[in-house]
Amino acid sequence: MAGKTEAHLISRYRSELMGLAMLWVMLFHCFWVSIDQPLLKAFKEIGFCGVDIFIVMSGMGQYMSLTKNGRLKDYYFRRLLRILPAYWLVVGVYGLVLRLLQRTSLTMVALNLSTLQYWLGTEGGFNWYVPALLVFYLLAPFYVRLLRRCRSGMLLTLCSFPVSYVLSDWVLRNGLGHLSDFLYRLPAFAVGCLLGRFLTEERNDEDRALLWGGLGAFGLLLAYIRVKGLYYISYCYIVTAVMVPLCVLLSLVLRRLPAPVCRFLRLMGVYSLEIYLINVIVTVEVQALLPWLGLGMGYGVYYLVGFLITIPLALALHHVLELAVKRLEGWWKTRSAA
Repeated sequence: MAGKTEAHLISRYRSELMGLAMLWVMLFHCFWVSIDQPLLKAFKEIGFCGVDIFIVMSGMGQYMSLTKNGRLKDYYFRRLLRILPAYWLVVGVYGLVLRLLQRTSLTMVALNLSTLQYWLGTEGGFNWYVPALLVFYLLAPFYVRLLRRCRSGMLLTLCSFPVSYVLSDWVLRNGLGHLSDFLYRLPAFAVGCLLGRFLTEERNDEDRALLWGGLGAFGLLLAYIRVKGLYYISYCYIVTAVMVPLCVLLSLVLRRLPAPVCRFLRLMGVYSLEIYLINVIVTVEVQALLPWLGLGMGYGVYYLVGFLITIPLALALHHVLELAVKRLEGWWKTRSAA
């Protein structure tokens, strides 16, 4: 496969791949459901790596957005407008409910809304993903500029693995282990940006497929080291290393799936942010919601009902916010033109 083809294939099925990642993350969040089959159990236990797929797709989109000669303030405005309204609404309402139930403080509600809770490592934080994603948005212009100037983008991408490892090892040794969720994803962000570079470059090197294959082989080596217990390697590194061959393979499978299945996965991908935010609440509040719902059949039914409720809620949330966002975008365009 030509080097540029794999990037186009992944870009074409970007939403469907994010939908698969969202399902993987939701499976991982079913903490109270046990699986006896070893392979399925292992697949569920590393479901947090679905977030790495989100980061790769986000990095690819950020590179392409930043190289369209748009203004930097417009880039930040568009990115924040996609994330913060949904985040503030879900986290704000959830936080106020917890406050009324006297299960949190207004200080914690404010910290969650500002996303500082993750970086400060305070107990009772909502989640790490959005705070980390916002920092990737902040860093993207600087990294993309570096990547565009770098003669060997693959070498720069490979360097992200040891840099990530050294930083994550340092924070773990110094009592800041909560930051590892962000640091483990630095290579995923770098891989995504490299995919974006390949998409926007005119030249098409046949050797790129070999380079991706080499990175995939590196991932298999990391997996061997991890399984044999020779050294601790985060699964995030392994999944990120094999990400491009994996996404290419999944994209080829998606080509052959029935149209309704692809539409469902695309829906899961397009609304993944809203689904993720609501799913976090469903996951965290198992013990509070299960008795309230009166589901005597156990946790499996709870997660199934939570899944069925989450999707329409996420769609409704997205469309309500979309109307408000369009008005805000109109105001921004008018202000920028003036």
